[in-house]
Amino acid sequence: MDPPTLRRHLCFLDVGHGNSTVIVDGTQNVAVIDVGKQSALSRFLAEQQITRIKYVYISHADEDHIGALIGLLGSPQITIDHVFLNSDAQKASKVWDDLVYELNAAHRVGKLVFATSLTAGQTEQLSDRVSLEVLGPSLYLAAKGPGSVHRHGGRIRSNSISAVIAISIKGRRLALVPADLDAVGLRDLMDSEASLDASILVYPHHGGLPGGMEPSDFANALLPMVRPDKVIFSIGRGRYGTPNPLTISSIRAAFPGARIVCTQLSEHCSAAPPAEPAEAHLTSAFAQGRLGGTCCGGTIVVPLDQSNALQPDHRAHTNFIRTHVQTPLCLRNA
Repeated sequence: MDPPTLRRHLCFLDVGHGNSTVIVDGTQNVAVIDVGKQSALSRFLAEQQITRIKYVYISHADEDHIGALIGLLGSPQITIDHVFLNSDAQKASKVWDDLVYELNAAHRVGKLVFATSLTAGQTEQLSDRVSLEVLGPSLYLAAKGPGSVHRHGGRIRSNSISAVIAISIKGRRLALVPADLDAVGLRDLMDSEASLDASILVYPHHGGLPGGMEPSDFANALLPMVRPDKVIFSIGRGRYGTPNPLTISSIRAAFPGARIVCTQLSEHCSAAPPAEPAEAHLTSAFAQGRLGGTCCGGTIVVPLDQSNALQPDHRAHTNFIRTHVQTPLCLRNA
């Protein structure tokens, strides 16, 4: 039997190492924040029978955030209305060069609207109740750009200009998606004095080393500004040792009641995946880790009408962890 389609949901996809967040409020009101590196997003869209994306936000130029977009641009099954990103003259990768070339070509023939303007203050109304607001980078930081030096010190890199995007439902902040934000970008946010409060935080840089600060110092600066009760780590098992144990311990200390969910099972938590598939707790949505039995939370789904009902179910997920995970970081001292 086909899985039920998701029509009013916020979805944090398991794309392996990378990020992709999909907001769905009816078949014609779909937004995507980052697209992951490979085909996971395309498979999710096909499964959910989504053929039109109103807005695509590309937070920054790293391949694990942009790689799948060229395939979507060439797909006859998908229509994209708008793509927003920021320029990055220092990013020399072929995939980045190919992407901006194809976006320009698509814009030129009227296939979509392509804008290099993803800075604080930009707001788009996805539907009558769902809005997306860019909280960073500031115009100053985006204009300086990667390769320069911030006036407060610190080299500006691609991660520094990661777009920080807030998702709100009927004016209430639901989630904060800060991509690969580093210490320079965080300082820029602090200077702006923008409100970062959100129930759900997709933790920056997959919970890896933030760049420019120690993991604990970064967490202790960021978390009080967001005050999340749920923290999501979009990780690929075996890639870069994410999430960093010091980051997890900082969350547990600062917000002991917060729920922590990783898309895939970190090697810090389990030396090997479960010997037998353990999928009863997972949502029905496509998850990259399901193919190799490496899911922990898998693709995480939040109904827009029941924002506290984050799936996978807390009890079922905790039972999976206690049964199959040897040294779970998220449950220590819980």
